[in-house]
Amino acid sequence: MEKKRVGVIGGGIVGTALGYNLSLHPNIEVSLFEKDQIGSGTTAKSAGTVCLFDDSISHEYWDMRLFGFQSYERMEQEEKGSAGFDKTGTLVIATNPEVEAYIKAGIALAKGAGYTGEYITDKARIKEICPDLNLDDALGAGWTADDGYFDATMASNTYVKKMKANGAQVYPFTKVENLKKSGNKVTGIETNKGSYDFDLVVDASGAWTRYTSRMAGLELPIWHTKAEVFFLVPPKQKLEYTFPVLKYPRFYARREGDNVFFCKAHLTMDLNDPMHAGIWDPDKLTATGGTDDYFLEFLFGELDEHVPGLLDSGVASSWLGYRAEPPDFLPILGDTSVEGYMLAVGCGGNGVIEAPMIGQDLALYIAYGKKSLLINRFPLSRFEKQFDLTAVPSK
Repeated sequence: MEKKRVGVIGGGIVGTALGYNLSLHPNIEVSLFEKDQIGSGTTAKSAGTVCLFDDSISHEYWDMRLFGFQSYERMEQEEKGSAGFDKTGTLVIATNPEVEAYIKAGIALAKGAGYTGEYITDKARIKEICPDLNLDDALGAGWTADDGYFDATMASNTYVKKMKANGAQVYPFTKVENLKKSGNKVTGIETNKGSYDFDLVVDASGAWTRYTSRMAGLELPIWHTKAEVFFLVPPKQKLEYTFPVLKYPRFYARREGDNVFFCKAHLTMDLNDPMHAGIWDPDKLTATGGTDDYFLEFLFGELDEHVPGLLDSGVASSWLGYRAEPPDFLPILGDTSVEGYMLAVGCGGNGVIEAPMIGQDLALYIAYGKKSLLINRFPLSRFEKQFDLTAVPSK
């Protein structure tokens, strides 16, 4: 049987989930390329929260959220620690009737799928779960003990382990420097370690997509938004309770060892605000630091209003990451106007949630031409009337 040769650019959570799913199909020969370590880049700076009923993605895409959560659960069941699951529970605070209704609908969906979930209006009970909160302006909170967060880097490396066991080729520390083209068709990739021919190249390079797509002659409508994360040392140096995944409309937090991971919610980012969004070079990001005073002020403002018990925390460290965000904050999947070049990009702050279903559905499309509702829903072509997608000539 002649196999379709597929090259995947990007060894983050989306690229590795896709690579693994492609390796399951006997008619596919897959190779994955990552410029750094597997699970580095944006993936390494992910909070790893999937959350059964917050507002990170619409309930319209509940099946994608559930599939992602259950995929990582199965990964953990097969090999404990392989997805780095920390079952802390998740607490989602309702600050207005709209958020309250959304949480209640999400709880119903979670319970229908067999998970625990309840909406709590007794503020004393909420404070039993997270004593450091100020609930003066809260209407209530959604709570499930079944939730928590995953380690996206661990999950990415587990996907790679599985795809290599299936015969796939994985090339870490291999930078894609250009795409090979013949007319309007991509025929392979050129790296710092050699040239490779493929029948199809799939770009899953995340924050680097704005640059890799230009190698194909495309200008994608993707902006970088800032994921500025602060690690807080609690006033008593150590948390005295299990700090849950905590979700407010404007920020989220979770425990990180004895510290607290705190980040501004990605759906609050304004793509027209140069403080929030732009087109930046991810290669210039440092492993730590790089955060702005604006976000530090935001952090302490939110703590003062909502989590005063942590207001006197110290900042142990911080980092800046770039999310890749399309204008509608939804992914871009599948075909492009360039033959032999597909996309699995634009997941923004939801890559961990969305990667398992993207990997499954895109692999089925590549292997057998089966186009799922997910692939049909998020094509690049939805932006054709709004943007010039071929503004940059191929190099």
